[in-house]
Amino acid sequence: MLESIKYTALLPEQFAGPALKAVEAGAPLPLKMMAAKGILPVPPAQLILVWYQLSLDSDKSVVETVVETVKGFDENTLLELAKSELPEQVLDWLVKTANIDKLTEAVILNKATSDATIMDLAATVSREFTDLIANNHVRLLRSPEIIEKLYLNPSTRMATIDRIINLAKENNVELSGIKALQDAIKAAAIEDDVPGMSDEEFEAILAQSAEESAKEDEEIKKEEQNPNRKPAENTDNAETDENGRRLSRQQLIDRMNAPQRVRLALMGTREDRNILLRDSRRIVYMAVITSPKMSIGEVSSIASNKGMADDIIGYVAKRRDWVRNYPIVVALANNPKCPLGEALSFLKQLRVNDLKQLARSKSISATLARQAQALFRQKQS
Repeated sequence: MLESIKYTALLPEQFAGPALKAVEAGAPLPLKMMAAKGILPVPPAQLILVWYQLSLDSDKSVVETVVETVKGFDENTLLELAKSELPEQVLDWLVKTANIDKLTEAVILNKATSDATIMDLAATVSREFTDLIANNHVRLLRSPEIIEKLYLNPSTRMATIDRIINLAKENNVELSGIKALQDAIKAAAIEDDVPGMSDEEFEAILAQSAEESAKEDEEIKKEEQNPNRKPAENTDNAETDENGRRLSRQQLIDRMNAPQRVRLALMGTREDRNILLRDSRRIVYMAVITSPKMSIGEVSSIASNKGMADDIIGYVAKRRDWVRNYPIVVALANNPKCPLGEALSFLKQLRVNDLKQLARSKSISATLARQAQALFRQKQS
């Protein structure tokens, strides 16, 4: 599995002359500050290595000076460095520290750049750079995690997504990091869908949903830290059509095709997921339940909903991290759509009162009711 680059110190033999003196152990602070400010008499190829090394220094003032210097340094010089064969971790550090578009483009096109750096960039860069990354099929096939990051980046166009999904499908690439995306690749029927929204319209909705979803994530964290905290009020994010008429979220989603709905399920808001759970297509509602954004509160509500699709309830029942939550276990045991094997295994976790109620339930299978009654009597005695 591809992971982000961890910054570690370069070897002493990679430095020479004044550069080595500035980064060696016990180097005086004035010398390090001279190097951090870029006034050390060494060529740019050595200076960038010194900056990287000093960015790992224990003295915060040195690190802050290095960052400030890089951001204000001559762009043409930095651009030439970004095109050169620098060590992978140095290129990674340079592009993330400088945050300059020209450098980003150069690093993306540089063969010396690590796939891990491209993976990180794919998650956050703007549309023009997502297209640039998507054009390098060799990298995508070598490191499928880049495809996954592009998919979850709101700036990536659906046309680009379609291309890289077809690439993955043609080359039998496994995208294990996003189950819904892997399912979409395997589902041939998803290709024969309606046209859906334009890229521009969907991109705007996706960006808004991703922003609102991030706010929801923050609210969930705050609620977990302070259960008595009053939730933030929802803002009105209704869209309008070409005639100025207001469109509900349901109306907007109705205009999307299946690939767009699958992507929204992974990146959208709780409202989006609630609507998409009721979609008639398995590929869509399974994208919702497998979304990494699903909260325990949402799962608990789904587990108790007898109108949910069998596949959804079955998936919830098999998620070990979810069935550690007692309310979810109780809800699943009482849901007739829960697979019998899983429901029976939940009985030993139930408290006496919950067993008693389950044994009296008319909606569950007779087998489950009998087992609940037997276990209830056993616990009572």
